[in-house]
Amino acid sequence: MLFQDVDVAKKNAAQFFNKNPESINQDIRIIQQWLQTQPHLPELMEEPKIANFLLLNKYSIEKTKQKIDMYYTVRSVLVDIFENSNPRSSVMRHFMDLTYCCLHPKTIDGLYRVYFIKIKKPSTFLPREFGLQCNNIGEVRFYEDCMVGDIIIFDMSTLTLHDLTKVTPVLVSKFVKIHQVYSMRTHQAYFINSPPYVGKLLQILKMIVKPKIFARLRVCQDDAVLREIFAQDELPRDYGGDGPSLDELNELMGAKLEEYGHRFDVLDGLKVDESKRPGELVDDAVLGYHGNFKMLNVD
Repeated sequence: MLFQDVDVAKKNAAQFFNKNPESINQDIRIIQQWLQTQPHLPELMEEPKIANFLLLNKYSIEKTKQKIDMYYTVRSVLVDIFENSNPRSSVMRHFMDLTYCCLHPKTIDGLYRVYFIKIKKPSTFLPREFGLQCNNIGEVRFYEDCMVGDIIIFDMSTLTLHDLTKVTPVLVSKFVKIHQVYSMRTHQAYFINSPPYVGKLLQILKMIVKPKIFARLRVCQDDAVLREIFAQDELPRDYGGDGPSLDELNELMGAKLEEYGHRFDVLDGLKVDESKRPGELVDDAVLGYHGNFKMLNVD
């Protein structure tokens, strides 16, 4: 099973935010009632997704409304980014053949889900498709996971300087903004087995991400930190543990994405009808990018 410890994470998250099932259900009902008054949105969001949006936005009703609106709106604004994002597309299947981009079934501290990212062969990194894969994984998690926060493991052992030249500030900026729209929270990110030129990537990230997020990035020359995160029986075999291998985790992730094939087919056609929007799009730190997105070109 790909998503383990979900009930434990829900219980821990509710305690952390001083919530209980009754108050959470009340918040969900408020959002559901609001959605009924938003004719420009292409669908009525399902309850599990609403619950995760509320959690990711710390149960702020107004912020949750804004992020749900932008979840749909951004697909109409960033058409070029989302093109061929369906996991069934040849572009994304090719990416999955080249890259480990997957989740570990177990949570850390009963809260945090761990991503593993590693290209299988040098000079094969596809940064745009990597961002899209993370979005696709997030889409599945909205339905099945408890999305408190993420621990991200970037294994840089196969990353070349040529790969890094594909990571441009414009592209990173777009995906950081999408990450904010989706309300994903990074608890910690580790760049393990890092060569010296990883510093170039950090320079780009420092220009774009918020200081509090940048402070959560940790560069490691080896993979010893994984033994601080995982028990021996959960640590992937690729790193000397007895847990599932990256190949196995990638296969689990691919099967789960395939299971949601119909959902991704629906997403391909979802568009916001701006002529029916009841009011102006709220302009805050994230949503204010709505107008600027159109002026950016993907490098």
